[in-house]
Amino acid sequence: MMKMVKSVQQFTMALVCLMVVGVSYAAPVLQPPEMEVRKITSELLDTFNNNKKQYQKDPEGFFKEVDRLLSPVVAFDQIARYVMGKYAHRSPEQVEKFESVFKGSLIRFYGKALLSLDDTSLVIESVDKTSPELLKKYQEGQTSRIPVRMKVRTSTNTVEIFYSMVHVDGRWKLRNVTIEGINIAKQFQSQFADAMKKHKKVSYVIDNWAAIMSASADGSSKK
Repeated sequence: MMKMVKSVQQFTMALVCLMVVGVSYAAPVLQPPEMEVRKITSELLDTFNNNKKQYQKDPEGFFKEVDRLLSPVVAFDQIARYVMGKYAHRSPEQVEKFESVFKGSLIRFYGKALLSLDDTSLVIESVDKTSPELLKKYQEGQTSRIPVRMKVRTSTNTVEIFYSMVHVDGRWKLRNVTIEGINIAKQFQSQFADAMKKHKKVSYVIDNWAAIMSASADGSSKK
């Protein structure tokens, strides 16, 4: 009887070991995020360069292309929560609604930033590689995002862009972007906070976000 129990225990331990080994072999290898950054940016710049005259006259057409290309690779939910700040903890329904509303403003901001860079060809000059040490820290949960620095060359200068990347839903996604020192997520967060100070109600700010952003852009252009 004791021999049978011991054999069962040994068999169970061997089975557990095989399962662990199987899981470790099945674990996907996490590729560095700069590959995704280069791919999506190349597609965006190719789209712009091939249609630049049309997009200068019709920016809305470019915004639609930016939306099509970026929607699968942007963590809109995470950015929207960050922009709402402390108000994101009040209602899941409001967060979900703002995510939908906010997506449009982010797409337009990013699209306008690209349109304003130059009216000639835009070319990727360089994309920094992620160090194995940083990627390991991310996989171990020691850091929540990985920055990827890119330089885009115009006809007159070089523009520096920092992408903040997270790995969700089985792929790398954009969590934030900083263009020439302008942190887009922080800028939107500041505008949301200012709108809350003025209007007091989260529902009002969400329902009128497009108008608030338009007024903010008009105010900035007049300065």
